[in-house]
Amino acid sequence: MRKIIRIVIIALLVVLIILGGFQWKNYHEKSQIRENALLYFKEKDYEKAVSYLEKGLKQISVFGDDMDEDMSCYLAESYYQLGDYEKSLKIYDELLDKHPEEQKYFMLKAENLIAMDNMEDAIKLYEEGWDKTKNSIFLREICDCYLEKKKYKKALKYAKQGVNLEGEESREFLFKEIVIYEKSNDYQSAYDTALEYNKRYPEDEKGQKELKFLETRI
Repeated sequence: MRKIIRIVIIALLVVLIILGGFQWKNYHEKSQIRENALLYFKEKDYEKAVSYLEKGLKQISVFGDDMDEDMSCYLAESYYQLGDYEKSLKIYDELLDKHPEEQKYFMLKAENLIAMDNMEDAIKLYEEGWDKTKNSIFLREICDCYLEKKKYKKALKYAKQGVNLEGEESREFLFKEIVIYEKSNDYQSAYDTALEYNKRYPEDEKGQKELKFLETRI
């Protein structure tokens, strides 16, 4: 009985060694394919980059999860550069399913949506990113999108959330409030906010210039 058990254990070890060697070989082949793909990507030959990246992603290796994610990012960007936004969007959806709080995938997917003239869904995505991560980069994008759409009340709503942050972020969003009021032709509110800005940051030349400009508008 013990002899049989030893034989089984040895057989299992041999199988594991063979499988490990096979997977390691696949990993190195996958790595080489990735390097070739990135060479074409850097040369902006996105069609060839796509062909290598797709081949590399089909190469199965238990050691290659991080490499798969990296190649998926390059593949999505290659499709984006080729103007195939649907394929790029699909990849970012898959990446967000795996990493639902990863900031960069929110941002890159939103860029795809904007390229597809779908700013409404891009804004929703930025809002989702803000709700999940509380990273102020999403507030900036939301404000800028609403400004572009001339929806000043909504832009102001998110700018005020940014003002409640700390340090330089609060400073940035307070100035953004001035810009929003100014663009909506509410010069009195812009002026009052500029006064508050200069009170908080008297050394800021940008704020001083804005205040002087607004003095000519009220």
